[in-house]
Amino acid sequence: MTDNKVKRLSIQSFAQKAGHIMLIVLAILLACLLILVGVLQLWSHGKPTPFVDENGSPLAGSISEKVFVNINGVEQGMFIKSKDATHPVLLYLHGGMPDTFLTKSYPTGLEDYFTVVWWEQRGSGISYNADIPPETMTLEQMIADTLELTNTLRHRFGQDKIYLMGHSGGTFIGIQAAGRAPRLYYAYIGVAQMSNQLKSERLAYEYMLQRFKKAETQKWYANSKKHQSR
Repeated sequence: MTDNKVKRLSIQSFAQKAGHIMLIVLAILLACLLILVGVLQLWSHGKPTPFVDENGSPLAGSISEKVFVNINGVEQGMFIKSKDATHPVLLYLHGGMPDTFLTKSYPTGLEDYFTVVWWEQRGSGISYNADIPPETMTLEQMIADTLELTNTLRHRFGQDKIYLMGHSGGTFIGIQAAGRAPRLYYAYIGVAQMSNQLKSERLAYEYMLQRFKKAETQKWYANSKKHQSR
């Protein structure tokens, strides 16, 4: 058998093995994708559960819906829940990760007093879209979206003003939106309010560094004592 024929057979064998490996990798990736889709569907809110009366019938005047609204050119989703849709509107700004799903295990009770709008902001949760221009993911855009949605809610529910609540990262957007258009809000409510984030990050870094140094010192001291006792 000539050297050229041996080389060709070796190349063919390598190509076949590489092809098998690629098929296995693709099969694994497809399986992972299917699992991920299943998990997301399991966690997804899907169709919100309606409020019911003592007879199990939908509570008159209540609202429990999942809606999508075009806000400054981008379709964005939200969950609107209230036992009485005539109650004051409360727009909730999450802190970067939509946390509506937590209300199932940790009910807030807000729906008893407000028409709560759990908005999943541009690019997050059910408002995610790969076609959203990256250059629009800015603080100014988030503030503009908040004001736009505020006006949409005012018109839909026929209210001159609404309440605005921000949590963590959402407070950085909420407080500025309220500051720019205070006439649109009865009140702004900050939960885990951000104020001087740069200083906060520095303080957190210094704290963690001190804790790490202390832990390392204690570890060194313990090891040193162990060696001395031998």
